[in-house]
Amino acid sequence: MRSFLLEDDPEHAAHFKASLAATEFQVRHFWTAGSFFEALAESTPQLIVLDWMLPDLSGYQVLRRVRERFGLAVPIVMLTSVDNEERVVAAFEAGADDFLTKPVARPVLRARLQALARRVNQAPAAFSGSVSFGPYRLDYARQSVRDVDEPDARFALTPREFDLIWLLMNNPDRFIPRAELIAGVWGKSSEVAPHTLAQNVHALRKKLGLARRDIRLAAVYGSGYRLESPGSSR
Repeated sequence: MRSFLLEDDPEHAAHFKASLAATEFQVRHFWTAGSFFEALAESTPQLIVLDWMLPDLSGYQVLRRVRERFGLAVPIVMLTSVDNEERVVAAFEAGADDFLTKPVARPVLRARLQALARRVNQAPAAFSGSVSFGPYRLDYARQSVRDVDEPDARFALTPREFDLIWLLMNNPDRFIPRAELIAGVWGKSSEVAPHTLAQNVHALRKKLGLARRDIRLAAVYGSGYRLESPGSSR
């Protein structure tokens, strides 16, 4: 899997590359955002790993630029030495697929990236076509959401948010346990913080305006969620 690593710390870069030796990941390392974007203009990787702190641009700024150029097509993992909730939320809202705090143990790093690779490789089979729910129309190939009642509305969902609402809208009015949602969106081997799913659910309610469409994305006994059809009496 062709992978771009943007990391300016020699020790962390060496650790990252050594962790992925003899795996399916072929890592091309860049020290600066400038050299990274030069390479990106010539070749599109299958995975991008970005450090948060860089000498010329922040990893957050690089993440935003990559998403503007490629949309949701390329999975992106953020690396940081500072683990705080605001930074995690900012990364996911900007389009990150995963967030790792350095130093990352080699087995954990391999497992997280391999889980992400499996999710990406399986996406065309597990997630394909389109789905309709209430006024919403989702197209997986285009990663797009439309509201037929408001054709000019635009919904800026992160990759995780899109996969989550896709899974929910394909299972209307069914209680889905947290473990099933996490496995379906993040992968069975992923280590997902307890608040991460709740944050994504909250973002979906707000971004899609579900309440004003008489659609409930309800928490069930704190153990899962159910997307209820418009007008449901549940």
